[in-house]
Formats: sequence, C-alpha cells, structure tokens
Amino acid sequence: MLKRIMARGSALAIAILLLSSIPADAGSEVGDVAPALNAGGWINIDTNTSWDSLQGKLILIEKWATW
Repeated sequence: MLKRIMARGSALAIAILLLSSIPADAGSEVGDVAPALNAGGWINIDTNTSWDSLQGKLILIEKWATW
C-alpha cells in the first residue's frame, strides 16, 4: 500500500516537473516590430526617446525581473 502511494506521488511529481518545463509563448517572433519603449530610466540619452530616434545607433537594453 505504501509503495503504491509512493509510486503515484513520484509519478505526479515527475509529471508536474515535466509540465512546468514546457516553454511558454513569448508573444513575439523574430522580425516582429518592437513594442514601444517604456523605460524606467535612461543613461546618457533623452527621456523622450523612441525607436525611430535610435535608428542606426548602438544601444544596450538590460532587462531583468524579480520573480
């Protein structure tokens, strides 16, 4: 009885781990138009910046999350 419970629990844990590792759709593809910039802060650039004003310039965008 205990072995059956352990086997089912292990199978459930493995299934949950496998399902949680499936990548989610990021919502964009290569070649899509970039969304509007809503930055929290800029370094060495005007605060009223758009993608058009950055055309032809080298930029570094650092993105991170706290979750």
